[in-house]
Amino acid sequence: MGRDFWKNFGVLIGAVLLSATASALIVWGMVAWAGLSHGDSARLFQAVGAVTVIFVGGVFAYWRLQIFRTFQPHLTISHEVSHRFIGDSYVHIAVTASLRNSSSVKIGLREALFSVQLIEPTLDEDIENLYAGVFIDKTQRDFQWTTLAEKPIQWEENETVVEPGESHQETCEFIVSRDITSVMIYTYFSNPMYSPRSQSSEGWYATTFYDRLSE
Repeated sequence: MGRDFWKNFGVLIGAVLLSATASALIVWGMVAWAGLSHGDSARLFQAVGAVTVIFVGGVFAYWRLQIFRTFQPHLTISHEVSHRFIGDSYVHIAVTASLRNSSSVKIGLREALFSVQLIEPTLDEDIENLYAGVFIDKTQRDFQWTTLAEKPIQWEENETVVEPGESHQETCEFIVSRDITSVMIYTYFSNPMYSPRSQSSEGWYATTFYDRLSE
């Protein structure tokens, strides 16, 4: 937990103490003004105290959920894909992944994977097998398209850091056969702060279908 967390925590504790003090002063003033008996004033103190405890507990629970969610790392990924013909038989594909840090903690990238998967052309027999694996046999959650090429990327610690609210772009290039007309782009960036006990995800991914390779 960073300095901002403890700062916010201190602000919350201060607000709780101020609220409790204000409640006590208000009740004391009401008792003095109304001239209530000792038993009535005690019951009034108890009632106001119970309401204050419930209110403060609800605020604290909401704050705790929000603050811990805010301090979990999170990347929002989008793709920009382009292509051009090279030589007589090949197509060059450029994939730029834009990573936006939408959390309140910096994220030091360590591992990523870019891949290009074949959509078209695909044989009817292969399409039927893909369909059966997801909808009939249910052995797969997603279609297992043929991987044409993939490129893992690794960074040294603190080599590539995305600060809160900022963005980072990473570009990867591929070369595929010219007879390929449609592909799926898949990128995955692992979460360097993930642990089995954490509430954050293991990583973040994005997919883009690109059907313009014949143009």
